[in-house]
Amino acid sequence: MPIADVATQVLALRAAPVVGAIIDLVPYAPAHHEAVIGFRNTERATYFLHQPEPLTLDKQTTWFAGYQDRRDDVQWAIARKDGVIVGATALYGIAADRSHAEKGRLVVDDARAREAPYTLEAELLLLDIAFDTFGITRVDTCVRHDNGVMQSINARLGFERTGEHDIRGVEYFDYALTRDRYRPAALRATVDAWARREVRASERLAIVR
Repeated sequence: MPIADVATQVLALRAAPVVGAIIDLVPYAPAHHEAVIGFRNTERATYFLHQPEPLTLDKQTTWFAGYQDRRDDVQWAIARKDGVIVGATALYGIAADRSHAEKGRLVVDDARAREAPYTLEAELLLLDIAFDTFGITRVDTCVRHDNGVMQSINARLGFERTGEHDIRGVEYFDYALTRDRYRPAALRATVDAWARREVRASERLAIVR
């Protein structure tokens, strides 16, 4: 059976969640606007995303209208297993010839970021989609020069630094990852161990009740 074109795959991913061990990637919808606006307007997110002004509902609504018309872009809300939205992420600029795509727009709720490795699993799920679903040759991303957390995660995933560029006077480091350098096994084991711990904790709570 021939592989569907990129646009068809994009629409399929916008229609169904991607299920993980501790989080799911839920297709982005207007119902997520309020939560994502709140995450994006925190001091930390504004700083690392170099957001020049607060995100508003009007701006997010306008962005979503354009998003619906595009066929090279998938945006997800990051949801805990109980349905609570804890962040958002995206794979975008997906080339029709599958030569490259970009990961980014990642934001995780400051108040919940330390609960569990949500960011890590969101990154793993997104890269699995890039390489296994789309068959992308190279995934690109950029990280603010002083964002040590994301630089560390990128290195553990196998990303190589390829250069740097300036965004409105701030230096960002460029990274690229090819399928042969993608090393998810150890990180996936970390997420799975966390998920098993959560199951055991729930079982103990049920016994006490």
